[in-house]
Parts: sequence; C-alpha cells; structure tokens
Amino acid sequence: MTGWIEKMAPNLKKAPYGESAVKFIEAATSLGIEPVHNFLRVLTVYSVYHGKEKIEKSALDPIPLLCDLFDRNTALLKESVSTIPDLNLSLSREKFKTVEQATGEHYGNLFSEFDEKFYFEEPVKLLRDRFERNELPIEKFQGQKALDAGCGGGRYTVALRKIGFGEVVGIDISKPGLKNCRARLAQKNINGISYKEGTVLDLPFDDESFDFVFSNGVLHHTRDLVKGVHELLRVLKKGGHGFLYLIESPGGVYWDVIEILRCVLKDVDFEYARDVFRILGVSPNRRFFILDHIMAPINLRSTCKQIEGWLKEAGASEFRRLSRGTDFDRVEQVYQKKPYAELLFGVGDQRYLFKK
Repeated sequence: MTGWIEKMAPNLKKAPYGESAVKFIEAATSLGIEPVHNFLRVLTVYSVYHGKEKIEKSALDPIPLLCDLFDRNTALLKESVSTIPDLNLSLSREKFKTVEQATGEHYGNLFSEFDEKFYFEEPVKLLRDRFERNELPIEKFQGQKALDAGCGGGRYTVALRKIGFGEVVGIDISKPGLKNCRARLAQKNINGISYKEGTVLDLPFDDESFDFVFSNGVLHHTRDLVKGVHELLRVLKKGGHGFLYLIESPGGVYWDVIEILRCVLKDVDFEYARDVFRILGVSPNRRFFILDHIMAPINLRSTCKQIEGWLKEAGASEFRRLSRGTDFDRVEQVYQKKPYAELLFGVGDQRYLFKK
C-alpha cells in the first residue's frame, strides 16, 4: 500500500477487505486526467456508497460482500477506461484560496438544494428523537438563547427554534450557505432567528453569551478542532448546556469506506462531482448525505477519550455521551445490537451533552 493511501485510509492496512479496497483506489487514481476519467471516478464512488448501504441493511457477514463490491468496481473502471473514448465532459473548475473557503462553498452548495421536507421537517424529528431517546429534557431549554455554531444551510438553526428555544443565532463561514439561510427564513417568516458570518474557531461573541451551544458535525472539518471546543465553552453561560457531535474512531466499515472514497475523489472538483450526481438522478438530500464527508477538505475522527479530555480541559463541568439516536443513526444500530453492528459502525455516532 502506497504511503499516501495509508495516510488517508490508515485502517486499510489491517482490514480484511484492505487488499480489494487498495486495488480499487489504485485503479481509480491511475486513470488519466481527462474529464471522462473523473466521471468514472464519481460513478464508482456512487456505486460503492450505494453498495455499502445495501450491505449495512443486510444481516450477512459484510467482509466477503465488501471485497466483492470493491472487486466489481475495480473491474468496471478497468473495462470502462479501455472502451469509453475521451469525451468532452469538462465543467468549470472551482478554485479556492483557503481550506475554509473550500469547505464553505462545498457545504453551502450542498445545503442549498434541500427540498422543504428535508430542510424544515426532518431536522425537527431528528433533534426530538436524539433528545428524547437519551432522556434530555427539551422542556428545560424552552425560551433559552442558543447558538448554532457552524449552521451550514441553517436547517438545524430552524429546528432548534421549532423545538422551543426562544432565540437562536446561527454562525457560519459559508457565504452561499448564509444566503440560503436568510432566503429560507424569509420564505417561512419565522421569528427569533438571526444569522452571522464568522468562524467557529474565533466566535464573534462575548464570553457567556448563550444558554445553549450547539455544534453538529462541524469542528471535525476545521484546522483546530480543540480550539473550537474551547470557543463553545467560552461563549456558554455558567450553568448552560451544549450539544457536540464529532465523527468517531473507531468507526468500523462505515468510516473505512468514506476514507477509501476520499482517496478516489481527492483530485475531483466539488462542482463536477455534484453535477455528475445530478446527471445520475441522485436527489439533493442524497447528494449531501453521500458527498458530505467524502469531499470535505478536512475530515478528522476522534475517540471518546479525546473528546472527553477536550471538554474537560475547556471547562465542561459534566458531560455524557448519548448512547442512542434516531432510527438510522449508527449509534442506534449499535444500541439495538444489529448483526455485525460494531464491525460496520464501530462505536457509532459520538454526540455529547455537556454543561459548564
């Protein structure tokens, strides 16, 4: 296994499907640089991700199924490149000066295409499931001032307001994301919500400004995850609560596959991948769900021990990992003892409730 693959997907060295996965990565990255080659890369990424989901839903041993999935897509790449001529499938290239700008554009464009159901309705259900199944008292937070730190397209900002927070402020670095936030807000005329441009690593708020801070899948895409945790605690009032979600290690097959697909698409433009998914007829919410972590410039995973250490160091007086989630959450699959759940999902999603 070459050094760069081991760096991007370190678990493959010992994984029982590692050999097949590496052959798939090498087949994809050894293609040429013509647009048609990127088309084939994106096509097989969708094929592998879809195949992974089918494996997750089965009760069969995932190892031979994964090996077969990688082998079939390796064969597809080798066969296609020898039979498909170089086609003029080029699209405009996205050029960014910083990782932060690239991340903001990536997520801003993905979120902007969500339809009303997945924007206004789904996040409310997800929050309620995650709060109620972990016996978090939603009523305790009624009327409080909350911060959605890294609000993206703003759908969880709206959801926090809908479940009872009195005032919710969303902050994000993404200009297209914030434009979408404000347009959606005007569309529904929802009060008690405001948005601000800024970074979660240097929040533009005074100390102890919020009763509740919410960071849902954001800090693992930043240059300084630990500084982000400290910022959340800094702006949280004494006695206030926070909600933090960071991607997990160990993460099982799920995150191994994400890292494999990151290897495949490492040199493919965000916009190109999104456009190929549109051509394939993939719905907007599915495009987000699949391309989310695969194309984010930074995608860090953390252990429970690391997260709890950071929270304590930042000033959290108490914290607990949420052992349950909504039906499709990985942690819920582990909790329900689905066959092969730990192999497939590792420890499951790492969401924490903490107090200052």
